[in-house]
Amino acid sequence: MPADAPTSSIAALLPAWQAADFIQATLDSLSAQTCDNLSVIVSVDLSDDDTYALCLAHAERDSRFLVIRQDRRLGYVGNCNFLLAQAEADYACFAFHDDLLAPDYLARLAALLDARPEVVLAFSDMRVTHVDGRMEQPVFTALEGVQSRLQRAAVMLKPVPQWWVPNRGLFRLAAARGIGGLKPHGAGEFSTDWPWLFHMSLLGEFARVPEVLCFKHYRPGSLSRSWAFTKRQIYEAHAACLRELWNAAIPTDEKVALALPLTRRLHANPPAEAS
Repeated sequence: MPADAPTSSIAALLPAWQAADFIQATLDSLSAQTCDNLSVIVSVDLSDDDTYALCLAHAERDSRFLVIRQDRRLGYVGNCNFLLAQAEADYACFAFHDDLLAPDYLARLAALLDARPEVVLAFSDMRVTHVDGRMEQPVFTALEGVQSRLQRAAVMLKPVPQWWVPNRGLFRLAAARGIGGLKPHGAGEFSTDWPWLFHMSLLGEFARVPEVLCFKHYRPGSLSRSWAFTKRQIYEAHAACLRELWNAAIPTDEKVALALPLTRRLHANPPAEAS
């Protein structure tokens, strides 16, 4: 084993739904990971295509895979939280069914977490392919070198461009469980990764590997492609961040300092649409 190889256990959590047309490449990219201490848990949400059959066949070829079939619709948030509850590892990541990972993706991120206990989440740069074939390379640098909890939280509350990139990262499983995973809010599942990442930023630093190791492919049925980004949805996502702030295990004075600008923003921009 290389000297810098990760020593901690890793769980890749794959929430799958209606993904028969493209999930095989995702499964193959997980099997190709170079880390030795990997388990993969696949939760196939109630689907009417061959997603489950494909995942089950793959698990028969790779014993590191466990495939679970849901008999009722959990949705994105429910499926992610189900997977968080199933995992037994030091670190975990959400391996979304339309993302492809470089072979050393998990090993590189886990080695970073092993070396830096102050880091709660490690992530890489990524390449995104849109439905129309257009490609871009979003880079999230806003938290680089930010050690202050208040500064990290202030950045994530804006939110800044590309704030969502770390959602593909590798995180300390105990931290994610401790904050209760992802949570729906007044606008359903809209941008539920934002309040979750915001709360995680209160627990420790985010660290970036400045290299493209994750490849995201948007599909016509991708969840975020169905969002209208209405004023109501954006308002409710902000309010969900406020809820995470008050539930966070940080000093009250820090909560107040962070809550004041956020509540002013909410008060100044009430949603125009009916809920």
